[in-house]
Amino acid sequence: MKTRALLLLVAAGPCLAAHTSYGRAHNESAERIRADVVRLAGPAWEGRRAGTKGADQAAEWIAAEFERSGLKAAGGAGSYFQAFTFVDGVDLGPKNRLALQGEGAPSWRMGEDFRPLAFSSPGAVAGDVVFAGYGIVASDLGYDDYAGLDVKDKVVLLLRHGPDGADPHSKYSAFTPLRLKVSNARDRGARAVLVATGPRPASATDELVALRGDAALADAGIPAFTVRRAVAEVLLRRAGLSLEDAQRRIDEGGRPASVALGGVKLDILADVSPRRSTTRNVLGLLPGAAATQEAVVIGAHYDHLGLGMGASLDPSPDGKLHAGADDNASGVGALLELARRLAAQPRRRAILFAAFGAEEEGTLGSSHFVKAPPLPLERVVAMVNMDMIGRLREDALAVQGVGTSPRWPQLVEQANAPLGLKLKTSEGGYGPSDHSPFYAAGRPVLFFFTGAHEDYHRPSDTVDRINAAGIARVVDLVEAIVARVAASDEPVPFTRVAAEKEQQTATRGFRVWVGGIPDYSAEGPGVRFTGVTAGSPAEKAGVQAGDVLVRFGEKEVRNVYDYTYALAERKPGDTVTIVVKRAGGDVPLEVVLGSRPGAAR
Repeated sequence: MKTRALLLLVAAGPCLAAHTSYGRAHNESAERIRADVVRLAGPAWEGRRAGTKGADQAAEWIAAEFERSGLKAAGGAGSYFQAFTFVDGVDLGPKNRLALQGEGAPSWRMGEDFRPLAFSSPGAVAGDVVFAGYGIVASDLGYDDYAGLDVKDKVVLLLRHGPDGADPHSKYSAFTPLRLKVSNARDRGARAVLVATGPRPASATDELVALRGDAALADAGIPAFTVRRAVAEVLLRRAGLSLEDAQRRIDEGGRPASVALGGVKLDILADVSPRRSTTRNVLGLLPGAAATQEAVVIGAHYDHLGLGMGASLDPSPDGKLHAGADDNASGVGALLELARRLAAQPRRRAILFAAFGAEEEGTLGSSHFVKAPPLPLERVVAMVNMDMIGRLREDALAVQGVGTSPRWPQLVEQANAPLGLKLKTSEGGYGPSDHSPFYAAGRPVLFFFTGAHEDYHRPSDTVDRINAAGIARVVDLVEAIVARVAASDEPVPFTRVAAEKEQQTATRGFRVWVGGIPDYSAEGPGVRFTGVTAGSPAEKAGVQAGDVLVRFGEKEVRNVYDYTYALAERKPGDTVTIVVKRAGGDVPLEVVLGSRPGAAR
């Protein structure tokens, strides 16, 4: 037995040695990745919110790591950076005013009694006041705070939340966002909105709404203010009401209690202006040997939510560190490791590494790259994106975009054969990350993602929950794919994915589907479509890339929120007349709304 065992061991020696060598290298790779994620997600850079000092410091560090790996500066003028500006909230001017008309009437204090909401339009308004309850319009629930109430040219006073308070599980919760409430008032002719927090329930706090920006780069279309209860009480008292009585009538009666406040007139001035910030993409290049100078782009965004502003899902996010370990320090850790590995390999095509800024603001960095490419876009043969790859569980990895080139299915399968990852593939090229602008521009894409989790956009997305060995396994797969594309001159043909297959990748937040792809980096009123899904209702109606949607049925569309609210009110099969701006003119189009797979009708 001993002799036989020895012979078996000798025969297997080279295999075991190779396996041991791979295991050691893989562990070292995982440790490097973990160290990078720890650095990016640490407290020193305060969550890397675009436009902040922390994000700038993270970008400087990434550039230094690119240089250390042998990547050449690709941002232009010998720099690793591609800078761009974006709307980063609002600035409040000195002229904001809220006052009752009439001799001896009170004038309230800016910042203590009232303040414009972050999405307020600038402008002056003078007019009568009406109370419109919670400002909710929910036809499916048989509830309408505007029923029988004329708000045209009026100032509308509203309560925050809904008849069930701030309960996120309430049947009214979908109708309580402040942007939606202001949009409802605007669509009914209101000239301004005031929002107060009622005294019910007893736990409700009388605080002004935080001046927090959101994903839209356009205002709500009318001035909108947050006010303290004392302001609302003065207005209601002149009509013989109290805030608590008005709220109780709604909550306990289960029906609206809206009323015109006869003789109550306000002077309002919203002095707000967009605030612009600057952030950067970090770009590093491994040159190729081929004369064509084609390149593969590998990307991951480095920004996150900072100290709780913007899109946090924490109920009280302000001031809390949102480290973004998975979203997306994990992707950047993989990007840096790929730079180290691929720099040592021969290649015919160049490889451009892109750490994108301001993805959380609406894929602004990748959109800027596509609109102002550092190399001609036709030379980008493919884009590979990694976002949230730090939670590999049971070897399950989502790979999206495999239908965007006929080369992808076989190439992905061959690259994964020795790795044994359980791939969940989907064909669509659109999605809520940085590959989407590249696909809209006609480039093949692949997107790697280890799945959603309860820590998404919360302070709990921390390094201790990261699977660094899992990231290293994803890197193994991405490395094998990119290395094969970069080592050859074989074309990577582009395919526009059919509508039904694109839907399977898309978000299923609505029961209806149009198929226009919003350009979240576009500024100004309306929603610009960066692309249109093949075979979609939008394409059949004649919508084109570059069109700006300004009306959906009877609803004015000033921003992406107006668009989503309009979709939520419709059902599959509805025919809706939309208006898009094209070449400076208004073009009406009829769209027959489609449905998403599995959507409730």
